[in-house]
Amino acid sequence: MKSIRFKVIFIYFILVFIVMIISGSYIILSIQKQETKKLEEELKNSVRYVKEQIIDEYETFEEYQNVLTDLLVQRVFPLKNAQISIIDKNGKTIASTIQTNQDRFLEHKNSVVIAALAGNENFAKTRKDETETSNVKNWLSYGYPVLNDKNELEYVIYAQIDFNNVIQNLSQTTNTISISILIALFFTIIFGSLFSNTITSPISVLTKKANLLAKGNLEQYITVKGEDEIGQLTRSFNHMARELRKTVSEMENENSKLEILLHNMTDGVVAFDHIGSLVHANKVFYELVGLKESDEYKINLDFFLKIISYNKKDLKIEKNTELSVDVNNKFIHIVIIPYKGKYAIIDGIMVVLQDITRQKKLDDMRKEFVANVSHEVRTPITTIKSYTETLIDGAIDEKEIALDFLNTINEASDRVKLLTDDLLELSKFDGGKITFNFKEENLYEIVLSCVKQNIITAKNKNQEIILNEPKNKNMSVFVDIGRINQVINNIISNAMKYSYENATIEIFFDDFKNNYVLTIKDNGIGIPQEDIDRIFERFYRVDKARSRSMGGNGLGLSIAKEIMLEHKGDIKAFSKVSEGTVMQIIFPKKLHN
Repeated sequence: MKSIRFKVIFIYFILVFIVMIISGSYIILSIQKQETKKLEEELKNSVRYVKEQIIDEYETFEEYQNVLTDLLVQRVFPLKNAQISIIDKNGKTIASTIQTNQDRFLEHKNSVVIAALAGNENFAKTRKDETETSNVKNWLSYGYPVLNDKNELEYVIYAQIDFNNVIQNLSQTTNTISISILIALFFTIIFGSLFSNTITSPISVLTKKANLLAKGNLEQYITVKGEDEIGQLTRSFNHMARELRKTVSEMENENSKLEILLHNMTDGVVAFDHIGSLVHANKVFYELVGLKESDEYKINLDFFLKIISYNKKDLKIEKNTELSVDVNNKFIHIVIIPYKGKYAIIDGIMVVLQDITRQKKLDDMRKEFVANVSHEVRTPITTIKSYTETLIDGAIDEKEIALDFLNTINEASDRVKLLTDDLLELSKFDGGKITFNFKEENLYEIVLSCVKQNIITAKNKNQEIILNEPKNKNMSVFVDIGRINQVINNIISNAMKYSYENATIEIFFDDFKNNYVLTIKDNGIGIPQEDIDRIFERFYRVDKARSRSMGGNGLGLSIAKEIMLEHKGDIKAFSKVSEGTVMQIIFPKKLHN
């Protein structure tokens, strides 16, 4: 009985059935009582008539019988429907309207007679089997005691009347009522169905719409067809649907904003629920830990902790956990944030991952820079101080030694000055305070001038500089000629410095659509592959001892790189150990109007 429609019909059916049964039973009982009372009254009238017209008027038994017979023949009211017997005080029938086949009176010894013989009038319903017809007859019997002047029993008048007619009438009435009940129940089912449909139909519509609402189809509306409770429920549903659409729309907007925020964060974010299952992870997280978004199915808290080599037992529920780890050659700062529910039970864990590789690298470079500056400055200062102390101690009196010491001090001072000038220039680059004097110049003429400046140094090392002339010597660029001379001379100087005697430094040009590329190639000692990307770092030397012996301070290429970046160009290096180095200086064809 899960359907409310069936329940309504069933309740309606049971209610009508009970009402009809009660009403029918009351009607039958009322009719039965009324008919019984009517027959009882008829029997009393018959008995009263016999007492007054027979017993009080006549004296002998024969007279009693004759009068009863005449009355029976005449069918005098009220004796026409009743059977009358007069019984003496000994219980013997002395006169009766009923006679046996042997013309003998039928003896009556039932409870009514016995009660009347005891002096009590009484009614009773009796059943008698008729031998001739094999039928059972129902009688309503009445016994009335007749007393003399001394209040002593003389006779009993026994009267009975056929009760079958009443029973048959009651049976017909019962059948009629039963048929009426069946008809009423039939119409009850029909009208109950129609009535329940007025209730269940809107509920069915509400249920269907609610299911659609639960499945995410929020555009639901039901027409209000009344002002009753169902109409109010329908109106409430429509209001709920509108509010739900509004709430979901706001949530989707917020989630969309959050999703965009998370996926565009530079930090990785990942969340796990209370059992360690993945809830959310943004794109940066996958990149930082070296996974693909398609690997989502295998990511959980244990898997993540294994990646970062962290013991789950060390997790602290009461506060955040911070650590820095090396994952896939990236230095990552991780903050593990547990969040709690209503009952102080951990609901999940949020993890924020920040790639601090660059910061760490810059920090390391800063430390290295400070160490290099300290070392570069300390060496000439130590030389100056030691030679100065020697001069003070008496060496100044020996002219040749003093001059030699002073020359050494002068060279050390020049070295310190060169270092401070380079550092000051880099500082200006960093602060954006350096100025350039851009003019339209011919790149070929600039390079040719730089080659001429280095020819003598190359000859002294038995080296050869070969300048390949381009097809088009009119290579117009907007540059600060002094700064570009500094860059080209630095590259040519390094090529000669790190090449052996009899080496060849080859220079040639490439003319591309938007750029001119100046290539300076040597066949010197070369640069190891792991050092290629670092040669433009400040104070970085591939071979520190050899570089210092050759007079370098590790800042030349850094300055050259900064100059070319200010010219919207670039410098690139390609090299193999013992095979030489190729340096490419890239000049944009157009920088200024």
